[in-house]
Amino acid sequence: MKRRLSPLIAFCCVLSPIVASADVRLPAVLSDGMVLQQRAEARLWGWADPGETVAIKPSWPDAVPASATADAAGRWRVTLPTPPAGGPFEIAIRGKNEVTLRDVLIGEVWICSGQSNMEWPIGRVRGAPGIDNFEAEIAAADYPRIRLFHVERARADAPLDDVKGRWQPCSPRSVAEFSAVGYFFGRRLHRELDVPIGLVQSAWGGTEIELWTSRDAMRAQPEFREAIDRLPQDQKIHEADHAEWRLKFEALDAGWNRWHDPGIDDSSWTPVRNLGLWDEALANFDGVVWYRATLDLPPEWRDLSARVELGAIDDEDITWLNGERIGASSGAFTQRVYAVPPGVLKPGVNRLVVRVRDRGWHGGFRLAPNQPALVAEAGGLVQPTQWRYKIGLDQKDAPREPAAIVREHSTLYNAMIAPLAPLRIRGFIWYQGESNVVRARQYRAAFPAMIRDWRSAFGDDALPFHFVQIAPFEYGGLLANASLAPGCASAELREAQALALELPHTGMVVTSDITSNVRDIHPANKQDVGARLAGLALADPYGRKLVHSGPRFREANREAGGIRIRLHDSDGLKTRDGTELSGFVAAGEDREFVPAVAKIEGSELLVRAADGREIVAVRFGWCDACIPNLVNGAGLPAAPFRTDTWPGATDAIRW
Repeated sequence: MKRRLSPLIAFCCVLSPIVASADVRLPAVLSDGMVLQQRAEARLWGWADPGETVAIKPSWPDAVPASATADAAGRWRVTLPTPPAGGPFEIAIRGKNEVTLRDVLIGEVWICSGQSNMEWPIGRVRGAPGIDNFEAEIAAADYPRIRLFHVERARADAPLDDVKGRWQPCSPRSVAEFSAVGYFFGRRLHRELDVPIGLVQSAWGGTEIELWTSRDAMRAQPEFREAIDRLPQDQKIHEADHAEWRLKFEALDAGWNRWHDPGIDDSSWTPVRNLGLWDEALANFDGVVWYRATLDLPPEWRDLSARVELGAIDDEDITWLNGERIGASSGAFTQRVYAVPPGVLKPGVNRLVVRVRDRGWHGGFRLAPNQPALVAEAGGLVQPTQWRYKIGLDQKDAPREPAAIVREHSTLYNAMIAPLAPLRIRGFIWYQGESNVVRARQYRAAFPAMIRDWRSAFGDDALPFHFVQIAPFEYGGLLANASLAPGCASAELREAQALALELPHTGMVVTSDITSNVRDIHPANKQDVGARLAGLALADPYGRKLVHSGPRFREANREAGGIRIRLHDSDGLKTRDGTELSGFVAAGEDREFVPAVAKIEGSELLVRAADGREIVAVRFGWCDACIPNLVNGAGLPAAPFRTDTWPGATDAIRW
């Protein structure tokens, strides 16, 4: 029987480019099918025996050979001048053994990073809506000169020297699990520049910016340094509080220590119609739901090595097979893959039990094709049937979980960015911020600190860093501290993102016009996001003359009856839909905001309170889910702004 793997698992399998016993070896990102940055002093690096001489010989015309000697730790590095875009070429690397990199292209290399809106693939995620027109986009994704490298998720407490992943030519098969934003960015660059494009996806859904920033960069900021230095003490306090809470929570769960038993009668449980994210009866439920299913196995499965693949589960799970606990995980987008201990499987009926706890917003399973399944290591799979569920505990009937005092930091930088830093690249694209909304004020410091940190790590303080402003979304109860930051926390995060434009060689994509559903944090229109990021890149670093930004606030002046607003990139101001301007509010000295009326006057705006009162401040698009309609002549939306500097809802909330 052939082994069948889900596309997600198959895509994440890592093929080592070098025989493990070889003396000379290379990092995963330097492998067959890669793209090297054109017209650059490209860096090649790897490992060999200490003192071993490593010689590098490329095959492109007029290539200059290079060599290096491995240091005492076995590390070596060379600089290799690269030609203009072209290929494919080969690079021979010789020490005591020889390794040849084949099918190497020379072109433009970009790193694509952030959280779930950058990670979101072109292919449909089971249990969630797909991106717009995803089937046709996948079918048309035949671009062999676009190369894709997907960094496998990993965490580390100290910087690693390698990642897991492999280069693949862009094809309908390889693109399905790749970042949609990254692909559409690369596709436009490829079409416009007519050169090979290398895209390195290093993203992880639901992650905060502090995870992507090095420890040194974090500690360089006084407010973060103090919190980091308190971590050991805070860790002990939190662990004690959380252990006490968990005992109380589990005692209230009707199924705890009972429903994992394979022998209980579950005939009264509710049959599951479609396993996936919770809908219908569970649509607004937060708490614990127990699932039970059946695996019917033939006799030959008794002694097989196997694993259970459950997909991603939102937010936590504990999983049993035939009464044996086989795994537990947390993280709404973390794939659950659990090895089955020897002796657990039996011929005939096997009972799979999954306890799912959802803390808020969506709950349930995020499934790829052929998930969930019991997969034999030798080949073959069996999918569970007869799924039933029963509620164990409604969260509103439980004590409130202690807020995490301890904040993880730098672990994704260590595992998913630092190992790539020797790579010569053209720039970064970034889509993140949703997980930092409740601490928007701190993002003002954290975001530019991370940009400077990455540029320093990659050895170029002028590397372009283009990013996406978070989209309109009704955060509501999704924010753990919603009571402290009501209604406008995400507006403050957008402001913090816009302030990062003060750094040179940065650009920002505004997304207020692409959201069709403000209850979905993942807008389905990833095409325009990627294309707009590419527009920023075409302007910087590629020097194309085009309108690449929507209007942005420049200055405000009070005048009789209102406030005049001047904007950057404001040629051809108009409304997107031909109606009156929307999204404006104004306030007087009492700081009470009321609806405002705005009028376009050339490249400026005149704003008045709708009720005629005297005003001293104007805000535009200043709410979680606002979709205003102001655009410039190129049709690019205006960024939200405010003219005041009054205290914000997130000012006092700290990491």
